[in-house]
Amino acid sequence: MNSKKVRVIINPAAAGGRGRGAALELLEELDARSLPCEARYTERPGHAAELGAEAREARVRGVVVVGGDGTVHEVVGGLLAGGPGVLPPVCVFPAGTGNDFFRMVGAERNAAAVARVLEQGAVKHFDVGRVRWDRGESVFVNVLGVGVDVDVLRCRARFARLKGLAQYLAALLYALATYRAPEVRIDVGRGGRTLLGRTTLSVITVGPSMGGGFKVNPGARSSDGRLDLFHAPAMSLLRIMALVPRVIRGTHAGMKPLTMCRIEEARLGRTDGKPVWFEMDGELSPEPARELRVNVMPRVLPVMVPANA
Repeated sequence: MNSKKVRVIINPAAAGGRGRGAALELLEELDARSLPCEARYTERPGHAAELGAEAREARVRGVVVVGGDGTVHEVVGGLLAGGPGVLPPVCVFPAGTGNDFFRMVGAERNAAAVARVLEQGAVKHFDVGRVRWDRGESVFVNVLGVGVDVDVLRCRARFARLKGLAQYLAALLYALATYRAPEVRIDVGRGGRTLLGRTTLSVITVGPSMGGGFKVNPGARSSDGRLDLFHAPAMSLLRIMALVPRVIRGTHAGMKPLTMCRIEEARLGRTDGKPVWFEMDGELSPEPARELRVNVMPRVLPVMVPANA
């Protein structure tokens, strides 16, 4: 990178406070390599979006996000708040629980690797999902979902001592014990197919995985100009648990009763017209929505990746 400073946006509360330690490790590494940077710490929910918008306005050389998928979600939302355009490239030092966005980057998970990406990496343009609903809109960098994943988010704090996939699995088992599958309608594209019925999990992703490593859409690509739909209808607990190992490995394509397909846009909502809660990038939506209108924003997000990625 040139001598212009990068902006390091840090969520010190990520993963139960591990974000602060990760930030210190990274800042020491950047200082040792004489890589100029300036740090900004988030102070409240939504603050990372403000810092992202400020970074774009300041025309910084790049933005390094220290946090998890939720922090990346906020920062990118702030960067794109002014619409697509010339954006600073984003680099990620994963310090969250799931870190599924970072899996798309393909770098090693240590401060030295992040510094090498800043020094020698390439810029790849990732797709971003956009969702609009009754009274709002947002972007998502990896996943938008309805179904049991919403209940999983609500109970993950019970399993805070666990990390990544182990935490998601524990929360999933807990959530399934009381989960009541809503009946949904998913319209895929204009004049495309319609899915009707109760859902265990319906997610639209940019990349292959969610929940810390569940490869729900193993064929998804971050820069192909499309999103990927995974829909698992309501089924017995035994059937769900039989599917889970296959989904973790990403070997479930073609299995019934799952639906998997590539999309550019979709509409999703409950068949009874009631609002439905949803999640974006591992964070609960600010409010439920009667209908979610989703589309892809092709290759709008510059992301720093290893030179050989």
